Amino acid sequence: MPKPVKIIFLVIMTSALSFGFMHLLFPQINFERLHIFLFNLSSGGTIILYFSENFEYLSKRVWLFFILSIFYALTAFFGFYVFSIILALVMAFIVEKVRVGVFNFFPLDFFRMDVPTASKFHHASLLCLSIGLVFSAFAVINHQYIHMLPFRKLTLNTFFLGFSFPVSLITLSVMFSMMHRARNIFRKRLKVLCFWTITLGVIVFFGFILFESLILELVISIILFIAVGTVLYLYVILGIKEQRKSFLTSGIIFLLLTAITGILYIALYFFLGSGSKEGEIILNFHRIISLYGWNMSGLAVISRFHNFPIKLHSGYVIIFHWIIVFILIPVGYYNIIFAVISVSAFFIFLVLLFFSKGSEVMPSTRIEVVS
Repeated sequence: MPKPVKIIFLVIMTSALSFGFMHLLFPQINFERLHIFLFNLSSGGTIILYFSENFEYLSKRVWLFFILSIFYALTAFFGFYVFSIILALVMAFIVEKVRVGVFNFFPLDFFRMDVPTASKFHHASLLCLSIGLVFSAFAVINHQYIHMLPFRKLTLNTFFLGFSFPVSLITLSVMFSMMHRARNIFRKRLKVLCFWTITLGVIVFFGFILFESLILELVISIILFIAVGTVLYLYVILGIKEQRKSFLTSGIIFLLLTAITGILYIALYFFLGSGSKEGEIILNFHRIISLYGWNMSGLAVISRFHNFPIKLHSGYVIIFHWIIVFILIPVGYYNIIFAVISVSAFFIFLVLLFFSKGSEVMPSTRIEVVS
């Protein structure tokens, strides 16, 4: 990734975290859309497209996606919903152009046993990104204008999850691409089972959110937790030992904790109802771990995928990352001093990840994956 692009992502990601603390200064304004969309869509979505095209530099259409995503975040924040709808559909078209250029229009490879699991996750990431953008446009149309579907939670804010899922899928794609070939039929089938359980599980979970079925949400959350635990097992057993494995192992542990806090939040919501202080704390912690723990681990590896190994002490940086995610950001959500410390620490963390010297090798072909 060229240095100017790294600087842009450094600024966007740091700005996203900063907006997550703005309620401390302006409590009457909700900055969540800027916070989430700048991180998951502007940074995450653009990095997914850049990684998929596998060019040394960002192509014109990826640059266009990035610029439009910034405007999308701004129009959603200011409530200019007509522009948000148009921008979402244009971005979905760009994602589809990239997806069809890398894979086929119809995702038949999902059902083929000879297609590597890593490739399936990669394809699913692009498909979910484009579908998420289209559905976000429909959610705005339904909620603001036509009121065709009566779901209370079918709003733009619901798609915080929708734009996070593609980042999760592309990270899982990288993880599975870095596993040794499974030597027995059980582990081969386990890989495929993980793909279908996670992909369909999140989609079904989204449906249960719309129907506000807490029991079914809890059941799916537990199933997803088991699936993530299975991925960790496979990665520990089959993962290729190198520097990237340390970051991704740390990331999957973040994902396990994301699942646990999600289950705990649903349980608290079921017993205490909405608006409880305990539920709010757990939900904030859940979002922080998901965004700045799991998603950040994946984006860090993906953005420098072809540069590893980088001249960096992985252990110290990973510990620093955990301190930021588990202590500084959660406390900073309630304290302005810790908020400033959190943003500063996160900035340093990104500088270490993006600008530490690496192999700087850019292969001319896509990453090779194993089944």
